[in-house]
Amino acid sequence: MTSGLLNRLDGWARDLLPTLTTVLLLVLSTVRVPVAGLRSVAPAMVLIAVYHWTVHRPLLLPPSVIFLVGFVQDLLTASPVGTGSLTLLAVYLGVLSQRRFLAGKPFAMVWLGFALVAAATFLAVWAGISALSGILVDPWEMAFRYAVTVACYPLFAAFLLVIQRAFMAQGA
Repeated sequence: MTSGLLNRLDGWARDLLPTLTTVLLLVLSTVRVPVAGLRSVAPAMVLIAVYHWTVHRPLLLPPSVIFLVGFVQDLLTASPVGTGSLTLLAVYLGVLSQRRFLAGKPFAMVWLGFALVAAATFLAVWAGISALSGILVDPWEMAFRYAVTVACYPLFAAFLLVIQRAFMAQGA
């Protein structure tokens, strides 16, 4: 009886790993690193997490969680409420539609896919924030954040892959 309950709890904990890692990266993403000439820069860690889990384990990071993470991200970063949710859901749906081309491919191909998704995402966010604020947001700042995000992707993807393999190796 106890082992059955422990097995179910273990299964639930494993199923929550994508959500927990995404929330962890959300919290870490609020830490800003000052860079000369720019206000601050942090890689889009939540974007990396949503992309990774959508490619590798899409059922374990449902759209409802993605929506909530995007909403909290907006609140933490003082972005217009809803933009994070809409952006992350658009990424989820776009990557999900291309998952068969990305899943199981060599890392370089997955990274290239991320670079393309991130470019479209940053461009849409830049255009959206510029339109909502009525002023042209500095494109160089957004381009630099894009470059930092794409450059940091291997590090965060490796972290997520280690977690994914560890929990998959245990029978998830």
